[in-house]
Amino acid sequence: MFLFVNLAAMASARSIISENLIVEHRVFNTIMDNRIRQISESARLLSMDYAFKQSISSVDNKTLISIIENLRQRINADFITLVSLEYTVMADTIKPDLSGKQFMSRALIEKAEEQGELSSITIREGGYYQIEIIPILAPDPIAWLVIGFLINDTVLKDIKNLILAQISVFELDSGGRLKIVASTLPEGLKKLLFGKVKSANLSVEGNQSIILGQNEYISLISPLEKKGGSNLYVLLQRSMDDVLEPYYRLRTRLAIISLIGLLISFAVSMRISRSVTRPVSTLVDGVRQIEGGNYDLHIGVTQRDELGELSNAFNNMARGLKERDLVSDLLGKVVSPVIAKELLSKKVELGGEEKEVTILFSDVRNFTALSEKYPPTIILNMLNKYLTVMSAIIESHGGVIDKYIGDAIMALFGAPISHPDDVDRALHAALDMNEALNKLNVDFQSTGIPPIDIGIGINTDIVVAGNMGSAHRLNYTVIGDGVNLASRLEGLTKQYKKRIILSDSTYKKIKDSYKIEQIGEAYVKGKTKSTIIYTLIGKG
Repeated sequence: MFLFVNLAAMASARSIISENLIVEHRVFNTIMDNRIRQISESARLLSMDYAFKQSISSVDNKTLISIIENLRQRINADFITLVSLEYTVMADTIKPDLSGKQFMSRALIEKAEEQGELSSITIREGGYYQIEIIPILAPDPIAWLVIGFLINDTVLKDIKNLILAQISVFELDSGGRLKIVASTLPEGLKKLLFGKVKSANLSVEGNQSIILGQNEYISLISPLEKKGGSNLYVLLQRSMDDVLEPYYRLRTRLAIISLIGLLISFAVSMRISRSVTRPVSTLVDGVRQIEGGNYDLHIGVTQRDELGELSNAFNNMARGLKERDLVSDLLGKVVSPVIAKELLSKKVELGGEEKEVTILFSDVRNFTALSEKYPPTIILNMLNKYLTVMSAIIESHGGVIDKYIGDAIMALFGAPISHPDDVDRALHAALDMNEALNKLNVDFQSTGIPPIDIGIGINTDIVVAGNMGSAHRLNYTVIGDGVNLASRLEGLTKQYKKRIILSDSTYKKIKDSYKIEQIGEAYVKGKTKSTIIYTLIGKG
């Protein structure tokens, strides 16, 4: 309510000032016109005086100056000049020595001749004067009486006492430069106003806001008169602070009342909100712990409302997440983490899809003979260490362990997630497995186990990838002729005494550079056609 009242008061003040400025602008113009009209009436009465008309042609210049000076004082004008029909100065109250010289603005007299008389603004001695030019009739014009009224700070202050608005008169010269002719503003604000008002402000229609110091002034600018190469403008301004001063006192009271109401509302709302925020804070803390992996959590909110139901749902969710995490962890140990994620993210069902996959088979040579010589525990420890190192290498290159077949490893590159460089990933993995085996053999020899050797077969083909098995027990794997060929290639490594053998289809898919030698054509078990095979030696 306080903000609403404040905004309404500000809007009302602007509206009132805008309306007042329009009225005050009319009053200003009326005052300026009335002043000239009063001077004109006084001068017109003098111009009709017989004795004055006689003195124009019969007395000397000094007497004539004395007569018009007396007239100037009576009508409170700033200067009076008597001009002949030949446009020469007969007498002047400011500069008596102008007598006999050409009048300062012959064009004004000529315009007065056309109109009968003339009201205008002229510049004299660096000042702006509102003038009235009246003929002296006898009965035809025998001379012209020019009466001047200086536009200065004093005059504007007299008008300000009637209309209350601050008044400033500007001059815009032909070069677009602004000059303050007169103003009712204090000197400090005059300097600020000179810097604020630009030529662009003069073309704005209606009211505009001008900031002077810390105060906002609603302003109305309108043309006063165009004179020669200059334009005169009058600027009327009302201060927002002056208009809003009564409201500011009311606003202080409203602020106190609003503050008291706010404090009471705050105290009541705090009391009410505690019954909501406490269980919510407990739930938020529980969510953070769940996010950190702590599923052994129980929210003890006993409220019988929506928050109580939310707490029960939260506890059920925590139990479900704990069970899911256990299943995920267990599944990730049984199968590859990538396959585990694939199985958990989709509906588990039998079936598969055709995909291009690079299959890598590796096998430890003469493992049966090795098992006969050493106790099962030593063999098991050795095999676990070997499979751990090799599996880590395969997975680091984006491969997926499909299964362990005793001492053999079946790895997939391209299923369930495909990469554009699956073939190169498989080849890099095979080379790293070869290097890792050399380091493992050093460790094995230090424990009394003889070094081992492996064979690796790699083939790329279109196979079916998906869940195979029964409705109650299934396995994610790949099947197809390409799988069989990869296994057969691994078997050929012993025959050709090579560690890594590639198929022709894999060779054609290579993108990186390697040292590869063609072994030749070979017949593999179960195939009627020969197959071109290659051995991978190293990186190119």
